Amino acid sequence: MELKYQNQLEQIENCPVENLKGEKILFRCVENPMTENSFIPNAVLLKPKFNDNCLAWGLSLFSNYDSAKQMLNNLSKNKQMNYSNIAKSNLTDLDGIKHTSKNKNHFTFYPEKNTDILSKFALVNEK
Repeated sequence: MELKYQNQLEQIENCPVENLKGEKILFRCVENPMTENSFIPNAVLLKPKFNDNCLAWGLSLFSNYDSAKQMLNNLSKNKQMNYSNIAKSNLTDLDGIKHTSKNKNHFTFYPEKNTDILSKFALVNEK
């Protein structure tokens, strides 16, 4: 499987790390309206600061709506103006690599090169 940003990932030892197998519903803070810009990893947004950080090349996702909402509420006021919605997706092994961190509510997702990430996510209207 070739991942988006494959060339950069290959420059980092053991990147990406293990892959959680199976389908998983995950949530992400996104822009309003949701665009491709909602799915740019920190390594691209903040380069060159995170070029050597494997996790920064993935997308930060959450295992439940409440965890994503908490992250949204913890963003700076400036970022909250841009990232004001939460989207969810049922990601499969074909979509990319899902890595879970020590915090079991947080995942890093490395999309497969040809995954249409925008079509994989839908806005959530909860609470």
